[in-house]
Amino acid sequence: MTTLLVAGYLMLTLRSAPLASQTTARTVGAVAAVAWYLLTFRIVQRFAFEWLKSRRP
Repeated sequence: MTTLLVAGYLMLTLRSAPLASQTTARTVGAVAAVAWYLLTFRIVQRFAFEWLKSRRP
């Protein structure tokens, strides 16, 4: 969910980039959105693993 918000924010923000650098701005935005997804996925995965591990008797 947060990845969609970040991607939407980047789309709106990077629209104002000059026409000469639109391709670069879109590439940087896409890489940032993918990096955000991977980072949040790893954090949630680690949190869930630790939580499940702590529930074991």
